[in-house]
Amino acid sequence: MKQKTNMKEKLRRQELCIGTHVSLGEGLVSEMMGYLDYDYLWIDMEHSCINLAQLQNHLMGARASGINAIVRIPWNDAVLAKPVMDAGADGIICPMIHSYEEALMAVEATSYPPRGVRGYGPRRAYMFGEIDNDEYLAHADENLMRFIQLEHIGAIQDLDRILTIKEIDAFIFGPNDLSGSLGKLGHTQDADIRRIIDDAIGKIRAAGRVAGVSLGSADEETIRDWYDRGVRMISTGFDVSYIMDGARANLAAMRRACR
Repeated sequence: MKQKTNMKEKLRRQELCIGTHVSLGEGLVSEMMGYLDYDYLWIDMEHSCINLAQLQNHLMGARASGINAIVRIPWNDAVLAKPVMDAGADGIICPMIHSYEEALMAVEATSYPPRGVRGYGPRRAYMFGEIDNDEYLAHADENLMRFIQLEHIGAIQDLDRILTIKEIDAFIFGPNDLSGSLGKLGHTQDADIRRIIDDAIGKIRAAGRVAGVSLGSADEETIRDWYDRGVRMISTGFDVSYIMDGARANLAAMRRACR
């Protein structure tokens, strides 16, 4: 199925992109949620037990439902990024960026020479050879979406240099880890934390780039707050919470009915 949303183009136009997180191993989860009107699924290999074989099933499920599949790898490492790209991910999310040098390393790991160091062996990414090799190579680097997470004060302090790297499609805040790097883990509404984030969002927007955020479960007020602060790529909710919320509601209904 053709993708419902040209997400990379939406990001270029700085239009709002909304998505949700996948952390369970079963690829059917991505197909199910992919039929909903999200712009993308954030498939998480950092804080989950999803392995490469399971990831491939998630990517097939996402392709079947026509949704963009972006994958957060466990660490900013070329060895971890390579098989994810070869499996056909639409985008790569590199967590815990600390500096310009680390952001540049993420771009080089996800780009073929001469820009980068990605080894050649796309397999599923070029439809097992159904896409002409020259055609694939001509567009592979520009089609892939690249995201870095601003989860450490070091990245904020080096943001001016990081923003000069043109290949990065969005700069995604991880509020919990960012607050932790300042000795205030979990205090994401702390006045100093908010000021630091707001200043960084201002720089990102002034550079004509896209700021994003990844939240766990978030209520409407929290989502609106991030939107009003200038964030245009918003990821909230995840599969585990959807199951648990539904199970809790069902249990509560059964207990009320059977008093």
